[in-house]
Amino acid sequence: MEDQHKSLISRRSLLGTAGVAAGAGVAATVAGVSAAPDSTTPFFQLNQEATKLTFWGQFPELLDPFKAVMADFNAAHPDVQIDVEMTTNDQYKTKIQSALNVGSGPDLYMVPAQPEMNNYVDAGTLVDLTGKVDLSQVVDVAVDAVTIDGKIWASPSGRYTVGICYHRNLFEEAGVTAEPTTWEEFRAAMQQLLDAGITPYSIAAKDGSLTYFNYIGLASSVLGAEGFEQLLAGERKLTDEDLVAVVQEMRDWVPFYQQNFLGTPYAEAKALFATGKTAMMDCGSADLSGYYDIDPDAQLGFFYWPAVDADHSQVTNTGMSVMYGVNPTIDESKMDAALTFLNWVATPDGAQSMNR
Repeated sequence: MEDQHKSLISRRSLLGTAGVAAGAGVAATVAGVSAAPDSTTPFFQLNQEATKLTFWGQFPELLDPFKAVMADFNAAHPDVQIDVEMTTNDQYKTKIQSALNVGSGPDLYMVPAQPEMNNYVDAGTLVDLTGKVDLSQVVDVAVDAVTIDGKIWASPSGRYTVGICYHRNLFEEAGVTAEPTTWEEFRAAMQQLLDAGITPYSIAAKDGSLTYFNYIGLASSVLGAEGFEQLLAGERKLTDEDLVAVVQEMRDWVPFYQQNFLGTPYAEAKALFATGKTAMMDCGSADLSGYYDIDPDAQLGFFYWPAVDADHSQVTNTGMSVMYGVNPTIDESKMDAALTFLNWVATPDGAQSMNR
């Protein structure tokens, strides 16, 4: 696809306007990874007196990569160990909020982006990190994503891109020879797949964890950067005719979803795509490693959200993989260790570890 047909719109921006939690920004990444511990020495025997922290997140498919990040950190800071616990995306919010509300939970946790982050700040379930973390090596837009009322509430790290993943071999089987660039082309490709006996698209409509990605992707292609600024200024509304057309377009995709899509949760939708039972799915860059773990020979492709027509640009949505926050109930003796980690993830070494 040509560059003039591509544009980037912050996922956090559009979701913030629509009242859905999401984040925008990328962490700076520079080459350089800390040395790993001696492989001949058991990892946990190195640090019998180490401060142990707990971290909760919402990407079970990335448990091993997160453990690798913690190992990199531990190599640089042998006096701190971090145990990682992951919960599925559709259950994480309930689990973390329930724990925080009763004064328990992990020492560190994955924080939702604004505007949902504001709720955690208002509830007093995040430690104010202003003056405690050094974000000078992080790009401004990422710092802005964790700043509320001039205060820092999390340490941002990692980056991702969201669009549509597809199985190239299934496209070839159905005779789809090019990635669709417009809504019309996209519907035609899905019809071609369906006619070939292939379920075109996997969606998690039960919990809405993917349908909102469809909306922001398609709406972004309508608005563009200028239209989004008009939306912020109140000069445009989500009820404008061309934005209502986005919802209708999503309804027009319904015949191409898997059976019982309204009852399909996130994990099941991903499993359908990962095992080649559907041709396409909303996809973030963080998903790819999991798909290749399931099928190392998978022939995967990726394209930006299709534009409303040839006069509009295709877009991708980009943001941060993780924003690390501190639970106010953390034991005071662990705070220095927690801050050491939050500062590390905001350095080139930490960013490199997160993004490898």
